[in-house]
Amino acid sequence: MYYTDESELSFYDKFRTYKIEKGETLQSVAQKFGIEARELRRYHNAYCLISDLIEDDFKRYSKFLILAPEKIDREVNEIIEKKEKRVVLGKENKLSFLPRGISRDYSVEYTFEDGGKIDKMGMAIRVKWIATDENKYTLFEITRSLNLFIDDIEPDRIMDELGSKIVEVLYPLKIVVDESGKWIDIYNYDEIVSRWENKKNEIFDYYKKDAEVTQGLIKFSEYALMSKHNLFEKIRSDYFLRSFFNGIHTTYASDYLLQKEVSFPLEKIEESVFKIQQKINPFLNDDNWVEIEQEGEYLNSVEGINFNGKIWIGSYRALYCLNSNSGFIEKMNFECSIDYIEPIKISLKIESLKKVETK
Repeated sequence: MYYTDESELSFYDKFRTYKIEKGETLQSVAQKFGIEARELRRYHNAYCLISDLIEDDFKRYSKFLILAPEKIDREVNEIIEKKEKRVVLGKENKLSFLPRGISRDYSVEYTFEDGGKIDKMGMAIRVKWIATDENKYTLFEITRSLNLFIDDIEPDRIMDELGSKIVEVLYPLKIVVDESGKWIDIYNYDEIVSRWENKKNEIFDYYKKDAEVTQGLIKFSEYALMSKHNLFEKIRSDYFLRSFFNGIHTTYASDYLLQKEVSFPLEKIEESVFKIQQKINPFLNDDNWVEIEQEGEYLNSVEGINFNGKIWIGSYRALYCLNSNSGFIEKMNFECSIDYIEPIKISLKIESLKKVETK
């Protein structure tokens, strides 16, 4: 057992000190003072008793931390603020995902190119944290505005109105996300089915004059809602959900890098697969955000050759900007393309409109 005698107390009376509370760590005290842990350790170790030297963390019996005079603190903080701030990964080099209490409104702009045709549209989407369980599965509620077309082409009114009716059925959509931030399930399937039962007759009655289009939509919707699995598979083609909840909060190598394969619903028949490099910028950007870049190339179906015997070229690029405290997305740009039979390309721009914290 270590005891503090009177001579030791009088020794520490010479300095500006902090009394260490039970359970505190060097890192937690550093955060409290807003100064880097290594600076606290450096100054303390320069003046403390040999028995109180700090190594990786406080000793079990540590009572006091010697602090630099306030003037020196200010000077050190000014120097630190001018330095690049390094991204700190969690246990096992995992990027933190702490969405508790988060609600974000985003502007979302899509550009879809298929052959020579280019379609653009934009909308507002809210992502709201609902709960996180003991297994670190998180429930989010997704709400979205009706499609707002931003190109110069006037949308087909009937199709646009029909689309808005489907939005009213699907949203609010509640989804389950795993601890890496990847979307894995639909939570409110029964609620969506109930909305559909209340809405489909209204859709059919209102659009009787376009019965062929309406019946086709109803038939498609009925199939999608036949089971949770069917609905999940259909909604998986949603570009926002796939790119936003992309499982980027995972374990990285010591160089902040990993290699992996990702799929994306770009082709009509099957998902496009890309081999990418995913890298975290080791330092926060000017907005104090964590930057993650993904870049890679299209993988052809069979050892580099597709079923037509042709090699297709494609690319995948994304830039995520994350809040450094929560790991939640503040802004992202996404683009993938294939020089297919006719070239196809999807681009997304997603940006937080405002920060709303829930309690």
